[in-house]
Amino acid sequence: MVWQQSPTTISCPANVTVNADLGQCHATGVNLSTPVTSDNCGVDSETNDAPSQFPVGTTTVTWTAIDYSGNTATCQQMVIVNDNQNPEIGCPANVMVNADLGQCYATGVNIGTPGTSDNCGVATVSNNAPATFPVGTTIVIWTVTDTYGNTAQCTQQVVVADEEDPSITCPANINTTTDDGECFAIVDLGTTSTSDNCGVATVSNNAPATFPVGTTIVIWTVTDTYGNTAQC
Repeated sequence: MVWQQSPTTISCPANVTVNADLGQCHATGVNLSTPVTSDNCGVDSETNDAPSQFPVGTTTVTWTAIDYSGNTATCQQMVIVNDNQNPEIGCPANVMVNADLGQCYATGVNIGTPGTSDNCGVATVSNNAPATFPVGTTIVIWTVTDTYGNTAQCTQQVVVADEEDPSITCPANINTTTDDGECFAIVDLGTTSTSDNCGVATVSNNAPATFPVGTTIVIWTVTDTYGNTAQC
């Protein structure tokens, strides 16, 4: 009887790194190459347990060589599949609201929900929206992150309008006499009282430089910082 003395040997191909197929969370058609084998009586078969598709992450492929006497040898090869595809995000529509009554901002604004998708799944969706939106335009940045850390962003506008008129209270009516030797009077009208949720920009009136004998109606106008007006 003759005994085989030299063992079967196998040396695996180099580890393989590939990207996932477009739109998929796995890779197909991965070229594993061929192991190097030897045996004193000849190698009968070389097999491996590779799947038909490799999921994102690391898969260990075990190669097995069998000689004609049934002796075996194994080695392992790593197949690394990366997810390099960014997720997709579609922002909600822009939002237009009025400021809260008596305030220069809006609270409780419903900014909606973005649409998202990813080949391997979405992990988180977040935004940088403030708790209160000031009058004007605020840009909200939405960020989606997939399960492998890839990100995508989109922007949404939140427009807050100031539709509140300011308030104004006129000085008291004035009764006076003409200046000495004149048929008119130069009058100190006093000061109005004004307020606004976002602030007063200007206060003006249409008073003439001199007031003739009789009754003159003076119209006072207050304008706030966003162009709303009121009169007395």
